[in-house]
Amino acid sequence: MVSRRRPGAPADFEEIQPNLFLIHNPALGPVLRGEGEREGFHFRLTSWRREGLLARLAQRSFVTLTIADRIAALPAPPSVVPGRLRTIPVQEKQQFSILDLAAPHGWRTIQPAADNTVTLPEGQIVRRRRGRGPADYVRVTATGWQTVPDDEALLTAYALLMPEPRLTLSPIGSGWLLPELPLPAPYRRVLHQIAQSHPDGWFLADAYACELAELLLRKLGLTLVR
Repeated sequence: MVSRRRPGAPADFEEIQPNLFLIHNPALGPVLRGEGEREGFHFRLTSWRREGLLARLAQRSFVTLTIADRIAALPAPPSVVPGRLRTIPVQEKQQFSILDLAAPHGWRTIQPAADNTVTLPEGQIVRRRRGRGPADYVRVTATGWQTVPDDEALLTAYALLMPEPRLTLSPIGSGWLLPELPLPAPYRRVLHQIAQSHPDGWFLADAYACELAELLLRKLGLTLVR
């Protein structure tokens, strides 16, 4: 049978926010009856039979793409071990910081020594900024610095965090607040589907959103506590 899925769609049934789906294939309409509210191509699941619905769709050969599926497909941090300490000169007006989730905005500034050097282990990821210019990322090497693409740098920086960091969600209004974190772009895109932007981080509206955020951050090696 020829699929009626919209050309270019990633699946027949795509979750774009917690329990909010896009219908890319009109043929799955009968399976959705009684499970939620439909408005055009949008479907909000309101029943408690989420897993049963997804299973029935799979039995009928419909392809679903959930937010959990997107999280599972995210790149994982690499396996890295810090090397020996290296002392590296710092140029004038350069500012260095390393990932530290206890610090404001997730970055802790490294103060150079009196001789304008910093001592860090090989493999350490450092955020580098000159004056008020844009930041980039470098890796400490045996001979100095190596520039690293942003997403690779952030994934490696998370891999280097020891011990496993714990983040606490703060109750706010009817939901919870996740503090602002420096995240690789693919992670940030998925988090945008789970949570709402907030001046102090990310607002998680319900328990299911919290579960998805926990799943996403666990992939980075973080533990989320409510």
